[in-house]
Amino acid sequence: MVKLLDRVKQAVAGTASNTTLGAAAEGFRTFNVAGAATNDVCRYAIEDDNGAFEIGTIVINSATTGTRTVQISSNSNNALTLTGNAVIFATLSAADLSGNAAPIWTTTPPSSLDLATDGSTAVTLAGVAIDEFPIQYSWDGYAGTSVYSDSNLPPQLASAPTFSGGTASLVGSSTESNAGSFNFRLKASDGVKTATAITAVNLTFLPQLSNLVARHEIADISGSTWSDSSVNSVDLTIAGTGGGYNSSGNLNEPVLELASGSAGKYLAYDAGDLSTVKTFLIIFQPMNTSLKIMVLSNQDGKYIGASSSGANWAPYNQVAWSGTSPLITLNGASKTTAGAIFSDYVGDKFNSMAFRNFNLGSGTYHIHNWSEAYKGGMAVKAVYAWSVALTDAELKAVHDMHSQMVTWST
Repeated sequence: MVKLLDRVKQAVAGTASNTTLGAAAEGFRTFNVAGAATNDVCRYAIEDDNGAFEIGTIVINSATTGTRTVQISSNSNNALTLTGNAVIFATLSAADLSGNAAPIWTTTPPSSLDLATDGSTAVTLAGVAIDEFPIQYSWDGYAGTSVYSDSNLPPQLASAPTFSGGTASLVGSSTESNAGSFNFRLKASDGVKTATAITAVNLTFLPQLSNLVARHEIADISGSTWSDSSVNSVDLTIAGTGGGYNSSGNLNEPVLELASGSAGKYLAYDAGDLSTVKTFLIIFQPMNTSLKIMVLSNQDGKYIGASSSGANWAPYNQVAWSGTSPLITLNGASKTTAGAIFSDYVGDKFNSMAFRNFNLGSGTYHIHNWSEAYKGGMAVKAVYAWSVALTDAELKAVHDMHSQMVTWST
């Protein structure tokens, strides 16, 4: 229960988790003198310079210390960075006038969540709420006019969510026709009132799964091997020096950095790994947009995806499959010169580059070139290969699976 106190106003300093309660203002009392004992929860407001304010509850740890939980503040509802002029005082808030305050989220569930597509891997959705009464967690969901529960699951889920405290474990369906999204509502109840938060849950499948030759996604890197998560075991070898796995990258997402310059980090395919491939797609961020980049090449001088400033020559030296026309696209737009690729990279986003209808034969290939001249640096997020030529719509579906992507060219 929240304890309400009269005529409390005193100096305050420190962080939310380590709040120091100072001297009382003239004519006022401290929380301790007003009767707040250890572990009491008190409503407070803080005022600071330039109109900064904060409202929440404070757990009294001792006569001079406490732990604050912020409900609202001028700092985007986060704890203030207090100056030496900050004061804290006991007050009422709207929650105290409601008869029974609803639980408060201290860890808010994410706004969106992507499910795994193997029908067995659980992904977690966490939210933590506090109240003076023990919290019980549950869920429901909706999509359009459809309402979901344990007895009426959305098609995207393989089984009912399970809970451990405020963490829900969700297992996605492995059936492609169940792809789609629904809104998952996490509920935290004290038995009288309920706090809720809604998360958009998505189930997305790669197109043409039956024709997938290789699938390399960043979570599958272990040491010097980037494992293939398709059924074909086309593992990539991570070789060279510099760069390597970066858990946050320049875009705050995990990437494999292929370093620029001599002997820089690169990815190696074994001979024949790409012999049946008709679509090759790579998701990456250019790490240095002032330098040339070669995406895929072999020891025999065959290459695809070359970029160079102002170059008007074709960005490939590779034959097409019989009866087809080769095509390179960058973020959905067709590219016919190395200069066009170079000028249209977006350095502060992830880009997708696709090669269609190139016959790679039985050679050994590197991602990031055999030659030093075209190692401009790439932060790679994912690589895919299919034995069929994907449509633009299918390429866009893969592009849109990833976050922080360049806007697809339509």
